[in-house]
Amino acid sequence: MMQHSSNWTKLEPGVNTTDADKAPTYSLQSEAGDFECSVSGLRWVCKEKISFQYHFCSWGGHMERVESRQYMPAGPVIDVAVTAGQLSEMHLPHWVCIDDIPDKFAVLHLDDCGDFVEEVREVTASHVKLNELTYFPKAVVMKMGPPVKISCNVLLYYKPNTPFLKLHVFVIPNDPALQRKVDKQELCYGYEKITKPRPDEYLKMHHGFSLTADTDSAEIQPKKITLRYNGQDSNFYEVYIENPKGCFNLKLQYALSKKYEPVYEPVWTCKLQKDDHPKSGYGEGPRSSRGVTGVTTVDKHCE
Repeated sequence: MMQHSSNWTKLEPGVNTTDADKAPTYSLQSEAGDFECSVSGLRWVCKEKISFQYHFCSWGGHMERVESRQYMPAGPVIDVAVTAGQLSEMHLPHWVCIDDIPDKFAVLHLDDCGDFVEEVREVTASHVKLNELTYFPKAVVMKMGPPVKISCNVLLYYKPNTPFLKLHVFVIPNDPALQRKVDKQELCYGYEKITKPRPDEYLKMHHGFSLTADTDSAEIQPKKITLRYNGQDSNFYEVYIENPKGCFNLKLQYALSKKYEPVYEPVWTCKLQKDDHPKSGYGEGPRSSRGVTGVTTVDKHCE
């Protein structure tokens, strides 16, 4: 029987980011007990003092191998290295709503000598318990089947030093490696991040979502994005508002069709105020030469 989330003591990891081109390494140490990392959600049980490190890996290079086994990603890829002591248990985080599908989960161990899939017996709404404590990169996966609901983040970025307001809005699974990639990409394009709460409910994979703004001057493209995950590139909404005044609301909605009529079901809203984008959107000015396309050209130095 797996423990309730309130029984885990949360610890803040140390972070090593000496190389900007590599994923940061997180360091943790604890005495005996039951613990959870506040950054990754990784949980562990130990009977003695322990120290270990981990970093997130991209799903990008593993998707073909995963799909060939008829599995799909269900959590971030985490590479753990124990530096002192011994773990008794490890529980990997996942991002899938487990309603009616708890028996479809597994853990993929990514070894240079050959991957292997571990069946799991204990699953909660947020974690899967490992049966084998190997120290290869590993992640929660699940058998392919009908679309599932997943925990998502909405990432917002704005272009500073413009007389208009230009936003990029991404909807991605709760994957820290992918979020870091998007953050780095948008920073390279000259955008700055706006931090807002994530959706409080699961979003359904392979369904269309539309983004709207309650201001008449807003232009948003594309009209609809289908929630997919390939571990690499993520589509996004591009929002253009000329000379925004005061605050306005963004709303993400399921784009449904009932009896040939479009139906929209809100799943996330946020309010944007001037102090969310302090360096743009305060005057009249020419439109962006690129317009609103939903596609950004990669600068050479960003490749």
